[in-house]
Amino acid sequence: MLAVTEPGVHTITAMIATQLFKTSLLENVFGYFACLDPCPMLLLQPKDESAQQFSKERISPLVRVTPTLREIVGTRRMRSGDESILFKGFPGGFLALAGAGSPDNLARRPIRVVLADEVDKYPVTREGDPISLAEERTATFGNWLSIRACSPTVEDQSRIASSYAESDQRRASVACPHCGHRQFLDFFHHVKWERADDRERSHLPKTARIFCEACGAAWSEGQRLRALSTARWHQTRPYQCCGGLHEPLEEYARAWRALNPDDSHDAALSQVWDWWASDLHAVYRARCPTCGRWPLDNRHAGFTASKLYSPWTKDRPADIAAKFLAARGDEALKQVWWNTQLGQPYRAHHGKDVRVEALAARAEHWSGEVPEGVGVLTAGIDVQGDRVEIEIVGWGRDEESWSVAYDVIEGDPDSPDLWKEVDAALLETFQREDGRPFSIMAACVDSGGHSTQTVYSFAKDRIGRRVWAIKGESARSGQRSPVWPTKKPSRKTKAAYRPVIIGVNAAKDAIRNRLALDKPGPGYMHFPHDRDMGYYAQLTSERITVKEVAGHRFFVWELPAGRANEALDCRVYAYAALCGLQHFGLKLNAMTERAALPYGELPATPAGQSEAARGLVSQLA
Repeated sequence: MLAVTEPGVHTITAMIATQLFKTSLLENVFGYFACLDPCPMLLLQPKDESAQQFSKERISPLVRVTPTLREIVGTRRMRSGDESILFKGFPGGFLALAGAGSPDNLARRPIRVVLADEVDKYPVTREGDPISLAEERTATFGNWLSIRACSPTVEDQSRIASSYAESDQRRASVACPHCGHRQFLDFFHHVKWERADDRERSHLPKTARIFCEACGAAWSEGQRLRALSTARWHQTRPYQCCGGLHEPLEEYARAWRALNPDDSHDAALSQVWDWWASDLHAVYRARCPTCGRWPLDNRHAGFTASKLYSPWTKDRPADIAAKFLAARGDEALKQVWWNTQLGQPYRAHHGKDVRVEALAARAEHWSGEVPEGVGVLTAGIDVQGDRVEIEIVGWGRDEESWSVAYDVIEGDPDSPDLWKEVDAALLETFQREDGRPFSIMAACVDSGGHSTQTVYSFAKDRIGRRVWAIKGESARSGQRSPVWPTKKPSRKTKAAYRPVIIGVNAAKDAIRNRLALDKPGPGYMHFPHDRDMGYYAQLTSERITVKEVAGHRFFVWELPAGRANEALDCRVYAYAALCGLQHFGLKLNAMTERAALPYGELPATPAGQSEAARGLVSQLA
């Protein structure tokens, strides 16, 4: 609340869990300005109907039970004509309520304070973004204020999440009731529960409690509620200063872990933040440890909080844990849990952000064309209007993967010359450092876009080499199709050549989840040092999107306008080729173990056939 009167603040973003303090913030801001600093205000709701509902259920009762407001809002003098459900007048100002979907509501009169509620539900009008239109009306006021409040929705589609990312990203710390250490409550870091001593190791969410990250003590519910009274807000946005990148939360974690037993807990805080407080404001300002200045301005104050900060009896850690466990395996329920319980935008890849820079930073050098650990090679081929792009992927134990090669073959996809080059690329042999040769065991070629009949002919002539024409099938009403179809073809299907219909959304789910892995092992994706930033940008280009059909909400992957995704498509098709091999009997782990033996220990393979290919043939025989 003090951010409203904090010097320098003009924009406030509240990205918070449901039923926490969003509505109270809007009500109190209205009451403060109406009583102490009267001015013209605008409160936006997604629709006119919801604006009327908010006025009837929130503003009118607030005025009715607050003596000071009752005396000034809607007095006889103000009721003379302008007073209505959507207009609350008072001496020196007014509160107008409106739906964000009507441009006329956003362009009438000058406004000093904009209160934008449920911003993720706003439509984009013919004149542009409703929030930007409303904030344009504050141009004549030097002391203008805009407040945006909402629980977030889906990553990259959430207005409130984008707004919070632009802010100084404040988070609240609370003091441990046992040791006094200040910490930023995080469900995955602080909340733990027991598991039953049975075969299934069943979860016992009723035992969930908060555990201090410093002393390890468990908090009772009473102690959690008392800890909330110690909450203080900190600027946590990473910043550049004195030639380096500073991340306040990471620096604080290092600082408190380095404390001596006799040191005060405030010693760690003072290494990262300065406490800046008066009767009108209270916040920990981020301080550069080198020069000592405040590198983050406070013009845009952003706040986020989960239900671990809620005082309500239905928001105990045990309740949050139970809902977390109930949502497992259901994408729609997982989104609801992330949005309403954590106050965070939903990410389909288990909540882990995948940054292009981080992927590029983990690029590797390996000896030989094929690195150690690879047992099988597959290829994914994406067909564009003026070129074909191919990625060769090596697969190892538990589908750990290596990007072995990536080529772009330019030319007309309907030209035989281009497909001769593609065929030569698929026949290429790749060698490991010890000389072991690897051939491409299977390839999937995109037939859903350009030059469909040409792709059919190319793949049909090479079906014996496991070159498959494929077409992507999107999710139908939220049901993910398997990456490789399990349904047996009918007689009619067998009689004519048809592409393999692959589950691209399921494949992209798997790839995005694996991109978020940061340690080699099952599913981890390795990249060579010569991939450029464009490759990683394409690999992470698509975003999860919410669709609704007949009242059923589901998630699909879509490409934002202006982005390229050829690298992602190639990886999807290479993964589909692996799934096809496994469908026809390939034992990947066994093949990887066989390939790991020194080259000379295995009998020579027939001419033109790799050891791995012979292994598959023997399995299918």
